[in-house]
Amino acid sequence: MKKYQTKLKALSVLATAGLSLATFASASAWGPERTTFTMEKPATYPTFNSITNNPTIGDERDFVRVGEINAEVTDLKNELEVVPGRQYLVYVYFHNNASSTFNDSAHNHSGVAIRTRMASAFSTVLTPSEKGKISATITADNSNPGSVWDEAYMTTKTEKVFMHYVAGSAKIYSDWKASGSTMPSSLFTEEGALVGLNSLNGIIPGCEEYHGVVTYVLQAEELGGSIDKTVSKDGLKFGESVNLAPGEEATYRLAIRNTGDIALTNATIKDVLPAGLTLVPGSVQLTANESTNPESLSDNIFETGYNLGTIGTGNTVYITYKVKAGTDFDCKGTELTNKATLTYDSDKSSGETKEDTTTITVKKTDCEEPDEPLDDCESNPGLPECQEKNCKTNPEMEGCQELPNTGPVEIIMAIVIIIGIGGGGYYLYRTQKTLKTVEGNVSGKEKEVSGTKAKED
Repeated sequence: MKKYQTKLKALSVLATAGLSLATFASASAWGPERTTFTMEKPATYPTFNSITNNPTIGDERDFVRVGEINAEVTDLKNELEVVPGRQYLVYVYFHNNASSTFNDSAHNHSGVAIRTRMASAFSTVLTPSEKGKISATITADNSNPGSVWDEAYMTTKTEKVFMHYVAGSAKIYSDWKASGSTMPSSLFTEEGALVGLNSLNGIIPGCEEYHGVVTYVLQAEELGGSIDKTVSKDGLKFGESVNLAPGEEATYRLAIRNTGDIALTNATIKDVLPAGLTLVPGSVQLTANESTNPESLSDNIFETGYNLGTIGTGNTVYITYKVKAGTDFDCKGTELTNKATLTYDSDKSSGETKEDTTTITVKKTDCEEPDEPLDDCESNPGLPECQEKNCKTNPEMEGCQELPNTGPVEIIMAIVIIIGIGGGGYYLYRTQKTLKTVEGNVSGKEKEVSGTKAKED
């Protein structure tokens, strides 16, 4: 998982788009056959992903895409070749095609989709002889049809490739309050997980301003042993690097996986700390798979290594330990990189080696920094040309809602960018009020629909 955070930062830059979402006739399998609509002539009832000329993705029936995560542009496709060691972004689009007219109380909110859920699945093992699938299904209690689905495909030239979900990477994005929320693990079950806008409540009104996407990341690995080293400042959120002040602590985590179809024997882990970091005594712990009962290990594993013995197929061993930064660091900051190494025996050979590195940057925090010069708008906020900029940072400022619409709203997200969902700030302010009204009034309708469904079942 090399430098994933750096790549995400590059993807979020609007000027370079960061993500290429091709619009073309579907080459993937989708279903069921259903009535289609256009942006000019939407549906009169809740139905998902049935518009054929959506300006964001084209034909909405083709709503699952996948692309290799790239620092410059992630090109989303219906089918791609997977390479071990790389990461792939799965993109699933959702849009209730009902006209906004049917969201209001005069139409009994008949266009609002209730208990909208998404479920996704992917092939975990790829071979050259058979395509792997990524599928997604969108359902709602009152949509017609009740569910829609689509597939994208993965191929490989490598003998066998293991695909696994990067934990915590499933996110939902839209122009609403729930944007950026982590999707629950039920996304990967048959029932699926609720999606939503201000919250994950399953309520999706009709019209394009209420659309969104769910994305998640897959890691491709050769079948066999693998090691992933990450670090955390709080012991909860792990990544490729952290920043510490002198004397602060961090937690390293090693994930040793057997992604192959035979056991790994004589699996040995070794990790050497760089100068400037010291082990916190008694902090080394080992857990297997999802166990919550850690086993304490000896502190001397960093001198001689630690033999894990045999790791069975599909198993993962986690080793965590704490380190403390020294005090002899200056204001420039020093990068401390260390490498963890896994060796094991397999049917291929003895002493196969995998390794991974992680960086901690230690920098003094009590340094005097020169003040940044104020720009023209900061020093003279009353300038007419500064009003729009000031309204973006302080939308409650007097006169901000009276600004003219300046074009499509550009939504910058950590991974994906949805463009073309409406006018300027006042338009979003108005639709936000509409959404709150719909969510407030639809609860009775949701109970009514759910009750009717229960009787039918």
